[in-house]
Amino acid sequence: MRRAIVAERRRSLLVCASIIAALLASAVASAWQASTVVADARVRNRASLLVSTSNALLSGMRDAESGQRGFLLTADEQYLEPYVRGKAQALDAFARLSGLLHGSGQVAALRDVRRDMDEKLAELAQTVQFERSGQHKRALAVVKTNAGKAAMDRLRKSISAIVADCDAKSAAALRDETFRVERTGYAFAGLLLGILALLAFATVMQRKAFTGVVRGAERMTRAALRDALTGLPNRRDLELQLRALERHAATAHGPVTALFMDLDGFKLINDTQGHATGDALLRRVSERLRQTKRSGDLLARVGGDEFVLIAPGLANRADVDQLCARLIAAVGPLAREFGFVGLSIGIAIREAASETLADLVVRADQAMYDAKRSGGGYRFSPKDHDIGPTEALA
Repeated sequence: MRRAIVAERRRSLLVCASIIAALLASAVASAWQASTVVADARVRNRASLLVSTSNALLSGMRDAESGQRGFLLTADEQYLEPYVRGKAQALDAFARLSGLLHGSGQVAALRDVRRDMDEKLAELAQTVQFERSGQHKRALAVVKTNAGKAAMDRLRKSISAIVADCDAKSAAALRDETFRVERTGYAFAGLLLGILALLAFATVMQRKAFTGVVRGAERMTRAALRDALTGLPNRRDLELQLRALERHAATAHGPVTALFMDLDGFKLINDTQGHATGDALLRRVSERLRQTKRSGDLLARVGGDEFVLIAPGLANRADVDQLCARLIAAVGPLAREFGFVGLSIGIAIREAASETLADLVVRADQAMYDAKRSGGGYRFSPKDHDIGPTEALA
């Protein structure tokens, strides 16, 4: 039994440890996937910021170029406002772009952007200066060299390359993020399954433990209410069953006969042949009494060599005589195996609910001593003498 308990405990610990390990693995996997998803989101945010900053730089350069052309065409200083604003926007966007691309491996592309932007801004500034000083033809001559256009085209190409690289990285990050989100879902599903498994395991173990406690309590209750040697109800169980019989409609107000039996010759056999022989005799007597009693009768061992038989519905004198004769006859043959063995039986009959069953047993006990003093057999309680005398049966 102890080995089985230890083995069950080890199995339980192993299963519990396995489930906890699976939970930890799922939790670690979930955390790692979540951190990767966060990193991918940062890549996408950075790429989006790079694209918007690059577009802001190009937008500023286009505004500056538009303002320059308007000024060259009209010589109106109001057209320089887009030029000034666009130039400031382009320079600010480049500063932010430099910070975003620092250490990204795109330093060469950033240098190209700066070179082309400076060249274009220089061309714009030169033409504006010529126009302000009244040298309109020189300003147009600078424009016609197409150096500014070439610088602007290269700038657009460089910015497009940066944007394309950002888009590619953003798309890769999105794919990886989608993959990680799916894996995180799987990890969370595993975590949930692990928790459910742990709960199920705990429920099973709790139910098993509760069942064990209930069964243990039932075994203890049975042990407390049963005679360990014969398996018959003991005195405590007899008291409980007597109270139950008094509550039962069939026996609450009907006739009941109590037989209190003492085993004659037991003390001599127990003292001379030993306790083991005495125990064997008690088991054999209990078995024979159990086989002889009626199916609805209650048989209990209430002392060392004392037994009580409760016979509900039995009140007829002839039937009682017949039952006692059968009981004595059942025990008699054991004398050939153990030596002299006999029964002294005291009888008490309750014809109506005039007394408790416990009091009935007390009267039967007193009648048993009368039978024993008379040399064995059975005797009725003095209260039942009006039923008719019965001689002792040796």
